[in-house]
Amino acid sequence: MDETFWKSFLWIRDIDPIAFKAPRTFLPTSGAADHADLLKAAAQVVGKLCAGESPLALPYSAGDFTAFAELEHKGQAPASDIRPDQDPLTQKRILEKAAQAHRKVSRFAAVWKVLAEAKRLGLTECERLRLFTDGEKEVLRVMRKQPLRHKEPMLVLDADADTEILAALGCDTRAEHELTLRPRAHVVQVHDHQMSISALLNSESHREGGRRVIAREVLRDRLAKNTGVLVGATRTVVQKFFEDAGHDFSSKSETEINQIMLGTKLHGARWLWLGGRSLGSNRYKDYSAVIVLGRQELPVSTLEDQGRALWGDTHGEPLNFVPMDMKGGQRLPLVELPYEMADGSGMAVKVPCHPDHRIRRVQLQSRELATRQLVERLRLAHAPYRKRVILVSNIPIPGLPVDELISWNELKGDRIDAAISISLVENGFARFKQGEIVENAPGVFDTIDALKGELGEKKSSAHLIRRFKQFAKPLGGKLRLRDCRRPPLDAATNWSVELLLPENAAPGPRG
Repeated sequence: MDETFWKSFLWIRDIDPIAFKAPRTFLPTSGAADHADLLKAAAQVVGKLCAGESPLALPYSAGDFTAFAELEHKGQAPASDIRPDQDPLTQKRILEKAAQAHRKVSRFAAVWKVLAEAKRLGLTECERLRLFTDGEKEVLRVMRKQPLRHKEPMLVLDADADTEILAALGCDTRAEHELTLRPRAHVVQVHDHQMSISALLNSESHREGGRRVIAREVLRDRLAKNTGVLVGATRTVVQKFFEDAGHDFSSKSETEINQIMLGTKLHGARWLWLGGRSLGSNRYKDYSAVIVLGRQELPVSTLEDQGRALWGDTHGEPLNFVPMDMKGGQRLPLVELPYEMADGSGMAVKVPCHPDHRIRRVQLQSRELATRQLVERLRLAHAPYRKRVILVSNIPIPGLPVDELISWNELKGDRIDAAISISLVENGFARFKQGEIVENAPGVFDTIDALKGELGEKKSSAHLIRRFKQFAKPLGGKLRLRDCRRPPLDAATNWSVELLLPENAAPGPRG
């Protein structure tokens, strides 16, 4: 079984409270008294939840709640006969109608089953049932887990297996074996930005910084291994980068958009998104570098709903939920987490973590380990050489020892460097007159005045331009990708000088 199988056992469904209180159309008239009791109890349950009180305080026993659940199933619409002489579309329509009716009564019955189970445990609060407002609409949500019906021994092969989550599903773990393989990689991580989804979506500056990082790594790959660079982010962020580059998805379906983004190189790299899409694939195992922009961060309510489904209403172990603020939001507390440093040094950072240790396990699976899964598309444990991993988020990732902790500004690098590397990657050449620099790397400098301002503020940038002009002069003022020699793999000096030094040019003194 793979690393996502436990999620398929979570049963989280939404119900319209108005429909839950409404008369059941198909209950037999012979049970009118029971029907009236059911509707009265349904109204009381919703009323208690609306008032912020527990429905377990109502004068009903576990047996009463169970009887209500059984009555719900009796209210299912009678199924139409399916005959062999009917055309397939008619049969399909009948089956869909029957399935819809079954889903409706199953959700109603689940409310009573959850209350019956909590009552039987002697609880005073029911964690697996909650009422909330979504926009202008009220939603009644019920959270359960499906029973693990397989009793035969199972072998779980999972890089991210969590025994506490498995135990919540009913897995009786008899033996656990862990094999740790150190990744053969040079890991660079920013330490001063969480780089949330909203930060990347709402900040053109952050996305432009990401483009600069990508261009530098693609150029490094082109001049060395030339095997490819993979970029990962959440799907919404990936789509935003494609739209920034001029892709119009307005008339396309989600499937078509996915195919375009997976099959199209952008800024010289291949793109993938966090989650199920980045599991299991060996397509990128030969790539030399991977860049992860930001991280996947599920909303607090989503994390807590998954936690409610797994551990809710556990006797003697109530869950610890994040309280809502005055505006109805939930903010995770900051917790100091250590980085695993390649040199053994001690470094840590404060990042948002869920306060309940069980729900924190779910957060770890969906956030930190989702990043690790994407990085592992390069199959780092058995890589033939040290590959490069760039993490544009300060969340520590277990199993990825960090070689360099740097600031976001350091990672983005000099804008002149960025303009030249972008021009080389996207055009195949670079020129060094001011107008040409602006034109050939759009987005780095919007105008020549912006470029002049950069050169005036930073003498190192002006010096760099002079050096590039010197290198390109014998080549007609145009530096092409094929004119650059490959850098030594252990180069520790400024990347732009090492990467872009033409084969036949004298390097001159180092700055």
